[in-house]
Amino acid sequence: MIRRPFAAIASAFFTTLACHSAGAHAGTLIRHDFTASAEGWVVSGDTRPADAVFNRTGGHPGGCITGTDEALGETWYFLAPASVLQQLPKAVNGTIRYSLKQSGPIVSLFDDDVVILGRAGRLSYRFPTAPGTDWTDFTVRLSATEAWTWNWNQRATQAQIEQVLAAPMLFQIRGEYVTGDDMGSLDNFALTAAAP
Repeated sequence: MIRRPFAAIASAFFTTLACHSAGAHAGTLIRHDFTASAEGWVVSGDTRPADAVFNRTGGHPGGCITGTDEALGETWYFLAPASVLQQLPKAVNGTIRYSLKQSGPIVSLFDDDVVILGRAGRLSYRFPTAPGTDWTDFTVRLSATEAWTWNWNQRATQAQIEQVLAAPMLFQIRGEYVTGDDMGSLDNFALTAAAP
């Protein structure tokens, strides 16, 4: 029986663990779990543009960011930082994932859930379900196989999606689902590339 030194065994174990961890997030272009800060996300729309409030607890799990409505008449959104915009050109046919919860149990406001504005136009997407007062996970592919809308009223083609993603200027996720005063929280945002 050949005995290996403990250091060699430990090194092999942690190398294997690191490989498995990397594989679990293979294809991830950017991920924000909000464990230490709001990571540059801003709340805009039906509120004064301001940094999203970072909460160290209450996330799904860990921390999250929260926006509070000022009831001024417009839908408010979580506005992504430039670091997300920089990765969007690589996300054609990839996925957007995030977790969301809101303060009201009954949805009374209907609007686009994800909006991407680029030099070539506006992409928007509406999920068939809304978040509740507990965390809800959402996923959508950046592909014409999904029901993306281009410039408010047309079904987006693959070419239009690719053109908008090539030069994005704004990316936002809806935080408001209730008319009047409300709060919404965002966690586990991830943008991934298409599978090879």
